[in-house]
Amino acid sequence: MPTAGPLHPAPATITLLLADDRLVVREGLKRIVAECPDMSVVGEAATWDEVVEQTRATRPDVVLVDFFLGGATLLGLIRAVKRRHGRCRVLVLNVRGEDPEAFRILGTGAAGYLSKDHSRHQLIDAIRQVARGASYVSPSLASMLITGLGGGRTRPGHDALSHREYQVLCMFGSGVAFKQIAAELGVSPKTVSTYRSRILDKLKLKSNASIIRYAIEHHLVTSSATPARRRKSTTGHSAGV
Repeated sequence: MPTAGPLHPAPATITLLLADDRLVVREGLKRIVAECPDMSVVGEAATWDEVVEQTRATRPDVVLVDFFLGGATLLGLIRAVKRRHGRCRVLVLNVRGEDPEAFRILGTGAAGYLSKDHSRHQLIDAIRQVARGASYVSPSLASMLITGLGGGRTRPGHDALSHREYQVLCMFGSGVAFKQIAAELGVSPKTVSTYRSRILDKLKLKSNASIIRYAIEHHLVTSSATPARRRKSTTGHSAGV
């Protein structure tokens, strides 16, 4: 479902970067795109770092990124992509989970979000819409947005966290080590400790273990989650397709 945005003509050929750690999914997306004469896949990425690298190298019009590829740092990944290529549009695909953080993701710089019930037609429409400057959300998510605006959505406690506090919550929940959180966010360990204290206070939690449990119970991570950017690449570092 397209929403308002600064519209402009879509490129004659919409260039795409496919970001998903599962080869079978990327192959499926390529088959769909191959049926569209106005679209072309210019790169693939299977890790956080490859997304950033390929964005810089290929400068795509649209990045299709799996919700779980970014893992605990999806919001940071979106920001990193926008820093490397400001005109690039990011379309998040969530095909294997719920949509607990779609609102926050859309507010952080993503141009669109498709939940797990999207069809092939909706995917193609979403790509074309975001390429011309519009935003796009799947119908099921649009219904959630309307419910939320009408006051029918119960807001979870982590909605009260700042963007950085939320990042730290997800990274703790994914089992990222304390020092690694500081390194990835570019802050001091003391600052991470401050964020941790705020999280504990705002969510009325008592320990790191309770942070992990909270993140899992609220579907911010999966129980088997590991930091996505440290997954082994399956693209062979290919710059193009």
